[in-house]
Amino acid sequence: MASRAMMLSLLALVLGLFVVASGKAVAADPNTHEGTFVSAKGDKEFTMADKDKKEHTHTLADNAKIIGADGKDVKLADLKKGQRIRVTTKEGDAKTATKVEALKDTDK
Repeated sequence: MASRAMMLSLLALVLGLFVVASGKAVAADPNTHEGTFVSAKGDKEFTMADKDKKEHTHTLADNAKIIGADGKDVKLADLKKGQRIRVTTKEGDAKTATKVEALKDTDK
């Protein structure tokens, strides 16, 4: 019985390390960055501010996904000024966004 508890504890530790490592891998992706939503221009262009308050303008790719904080698809116009967002850009093209995710206050 003690060996079974030890195995379960070890399994929980390994799973925990995997989750932590996965979270860091997303944060380290050079095509993904977080900031706050500033404004939208039409339905294809938006401006965000990074953690240093520097503003960046992105154009949405034709197949871009915009995901609300509730996990559902939304439109660019649904995002609010000051909303925390995570933007994924096209490989080799930092101006073209392929995914915009609104983040909850609890997301890090």
